[in-house]
Amino acid sequence: MTRIAYLEISPRQTGKTTRLAKMACELVAQGKQVVFVVHSPRAAKEWGQRHPELLVIADGQPLPRWIDPDQAVWFYDEFDWLKSVVVREGAYYATTAARLRVAGEPPAEGDVLMQLLEANGQQHVRHFWPFDVDDFVSENRRFMSAECFRLCMLGEFQA
Repeated sequence: MTRIAYLEISPRQTGKTTRLAKMACELVAQGKQVVFVVHSPRAAKEWGQRHPELLVIADGQPLPRWIDPDQAVWFYDEFDWLKSVVVREGAYYATTAARLRVAGEPPAEGDVLMQLLEANGQQHVRHFWPFDVDDFVSENRRFMSAECFRLCMLGEFQA
């Protein structure tokens, strides 16, 4: 069975990408080869500029030929929204869930979030905002559907 290194499912704007990048930089400092996957070419450019020591690629972008995918440590940011995410031994994953799952029902075929929960012993990390967000949460509650609010603001993924 595949064992992953880290699984985080948290609400929006809670520092998921920053935490992943910090962990990735620590591994690079230890001499590890790291691949950091983000959702778009724009995000890849931004995070690559912030952390030039990291190889940051956009979802679906091919690896440089000099990277051995089986030897690299993989980081997937917002994995539930990516098309190219793979469950990999020792990889790091963080996301805000893209959709609610129904507890007790079999997961949909190819549901990577549920596969990762299984690979991580049904455990995950969840962070919330480190500041007073009453106005932020209240404002979003008025404009979001109940399901979207649960996903994006509460970090939930099971109904």
